[in-house]
Amino acid sequence: MRSRVFTVFALLAASTASAVNQPPEIDHQPSACTVFAQPLTLCATVTDDGQVAKVRIYFRREGETFYSFVDMVFRGINFCGTLPAPREGKARALEYYIQAIDDAYETQRTSTYKLPVAAEGACEFPPIEKTPESRASITVYATNKKQGKKLPDAFDPSGVTFVPLEK
Repeated sequence: MRSRVFTVFALLAASTASAVNQPPEIDHQPSACTVFAQPLTLCATVTDDGQVAKVRIYFRREGETFYSFVDMVFRGINFCGTLPAPREGKARALEYYIQAIDDAYETQRTSTYKLPVAAEGACEFPPIEKTPESRASITVYATNKKQGKKLPDAFDPSGVTFVPLEK
């Protein structure tokens, strides 16, 4: 009798363990570089055993203290987010990572990537955003009150709405 009870508990534990929510999986292929004065779009395939609730790109100029973020939107196959254009003379490289959250609040993030910024023509396949609507409607969110009320100086504010944290 004791072995039957143990077997039932073992089966219950095994079925419960397989039903545990897993964090989202993120598949992202970083670009080799981008160019100055052009908004850029980064995409990732995000899957989950439940539903993906939110995907964001956290970014900053290389070496900055605070990240800002943009929400990524589902475009039929993957999630994409548009970052503001890096300004020439203000940013040699960007640092970014992608974070996904599922409907059970499990999170996953990628490694931090470094994206060098080069002059036009020096980057073979830059991830430039070509859609005028996307270029003109970039919403960037602050992650810290010390970021103030405007987009970091390393980025062109054209077409960008910056959302600061309230004090």
